[in-house]
Amino acid sequence: MIVALALVLAAVLSALTGPRWLASLTRTVSPVLALSAWIGTVAGVFFLLGSAVVVLIWPDHAPAEGFVELAVRCLGSLQHAVQPWVGEAAAVAAAAVFVGATVRLTRLARRQIRTRSQVRNQHLDVLAIVARRQAGPDPVMWLDHPLPLAYSIDGRPGYIVATAGLAERLDSEQQRAVLLHERAHLRGRHHRIVTLCEILAAAFPRVPLFAAAPAAVRMLVELAADRAAADGTSPEAVRAALSRVCGSDSDSPRPDWALGVFSESTTERLRQLDGKSEPGTRRRAGAITAIAMLPLLAPTALAVISLSAVSALACITFQT
Repeated sequence: MIVALALVLAAVLSALTGPRWLASLTRTVSPVLALSAWIGTVAGVFFLLGSAVVVLIWPDHAPAEGFVELAVRCLGSLQHAVQPWVGEAAAVAAAAVFVGATVRLTRLARRQIRTRSQVRNQHLDVLAIVARRQAGPDPVMWLDHPLPLAYSIDGRPGYIVATAGLAERLDSEQQRAVLLHERAHLRGRHHRIVTLCEILAAAFPRVPLFAAAPAAVRMLVELAADRAAADGTSPEAVRAALSRVCGSDSDSPRPDWALGVFSESTTERLRQLDGKSEPGTRRRAGAITAIAMLPLLAPTALAVISLSAVSALACITFQT
């Protein structure tokens, strides 16, 4: 039971304090690493809560229970003095809450995904009539429209929508940067990541981490796609494309569920393009792994330390 308490406390700490430290991290690391930290933190909350339920219903002593009880010896002694039915009741209550939250999340996710799929298919049907299709791994649907516009829509297959206005305002290198930006969205599964965050925010709007995730993640996927486009062309090409089009009279109309290069905070994105380049593939993979594990390890360690402090206070109180 002490292990489950530590896991729940770690999940609560992540959900409450996550937005603050993630915002600080975003200002100091690359967009890809910051995005990994957000995803890891959100996933870590569910992992910790799920692990707590597993520990509560574990038939015997759960793994690592001896280590945690050693750190919180007095609380462990109190746990053994509690009647067995208390632990069983806690396990049933925790399982009921977990199942209820899962059902709510599943229903909302199915409804939203079904709605978006219907709208996406209707959108594609219209584009099939009015747009010219450029074949490729990520098809491009070209519209004869004067406004410079580009956005991507995920699916099987995902596709990119672009307008003839791009050719009028951007040179070939800048157009290529725009298309690389959209391909980065599709290959990085950015649409699904943003959708998942939006579903969590709708299902649990009072949880600070979930409420803050959609806006933060939407910005980070744009920054990450900018960086991918800059690696494929140059930061100058991406910067010029953003400056020319976002500074024009275009408001970049596009579906709310699509991701487009000409959106979000242009100032922040231009600032990020002036930063350092991404590390090499091996170094980046190692950094992503480390930063994705941080949301699991740091809150758990802090929870155990907090329980240790409470345990020490309990020991002092009982001895006196």
